[in-house]
Amino acid sequence: MTLPPLSGTVDPYDAARAQVMLVGYDARWASEMEHYEVLGVELEFRAPVHNPDTGATSRTWALAGKIDALVSDRRDGLTRIVEHKTTSSDAGPGSDYLKRLRMDGQVTIYYEGAASLGHMVAGCVYDVLVKPGLRPLKATPPEARKYTKAGALYANQREQDETPEEYRVRVAEALLADPNSYFLRANVDRLEDEMRDGLADVWQTGRVMRESDLAGRHPRNPDACTRWGRTCEFFTVCSGEGSLDDERLFTRAARLHAELDADATADGLPLLTTSRLSCFRACPRLHKHRYIDGYRPAVEAEALHFGHLIHRGLEAWWSAPEGERIEAALAALTAQQT
Repeated sequence: MTLPPLSGTVDPYDAARAQVMLVGYDARWASEMEHYEVLGVELEFRAPVHNPDTGATSRTWALAGKIDALVSDRRDGLTRIVEHKTTSSDAGPGSDYLKRLRMDGQVTIYYEGAASLGHMVAGCVYDVLVKPGLRPLKATPPEARKYTKAGALYANQREQDETPEEYRVRVAEALLADPNSYFLRANVDRLEDEMRDGLADVWQTGRVMRESDLAGRHPRNPDACTRWGRTCEFFTVCSGEGSLDDERLFTRAARLHAELDADATADGLPLLTTSRLSCFRACPRLHKHRYIDGYRPAVEAEALHFGHLIHRGLEAWWSAPEGERIEAALAALTAQQT
């Protein structure tokens, strides 16, 4: 297969890695698509939040989100959610990553979302794409270079940076050597008691969020200042060393939920998304910065940016007809570079 040229505003090494991962995803799962009829892709929903004790509908919040895909399984006629995620963690059989899915709030919320769209789902097809840890190779600094008697650099040193094409080939070789470590699929079900517990978590978190807002108090959580191997973008603000008014670092978002059509229901209820709930649980002050005041980092974190690249490619892959999926995915990726 001839891959599109690497060009545009996206980091060319990110684009190279994303291309290889999409090709690998297609090679791993395209044959499985004979079992599924795609009912919809990127399905946006609104759903009520219910008091777990009384069943009363919240007058403060509504659930919202976008389901990656919804499919009908031709083998049993049942409807399933499709969710895809990228990670740098071990996601193999028996891993903590997979065990955590038993309590993953997003799956629970998407069950509710699918029901609000008229679909009673029987499970979730959960695809995990593990990002290769390979980084582009850099030229050895001149002062650190060592040469053999023949005048050649030592084998572990380089005169020039690795090109994006060289990097793409190296990532592809790694994926080909062990594809099952990079492309995993889990079936995530929800029993009645698991749904009840998960939705009770949503209700209680929403209640605490409301109380925090009414009190005007949004505590900082220093234990969340470093997550996923990086420091929170608002760390300097919370530590008193920076300001939200610094336009080099922060911007005000036009919308709190850029991925959705609106920030509230038609009745004016604010929305609880998986991202918003996760943000508040991690740090109420971070939640205030992002979802009350509407601030965003001026520069997106690399891990989030790469995840968005893959998500756009997979959205196109699941939307395309048989025989055109990988071409559509790569075209979507290329479109992001312009």
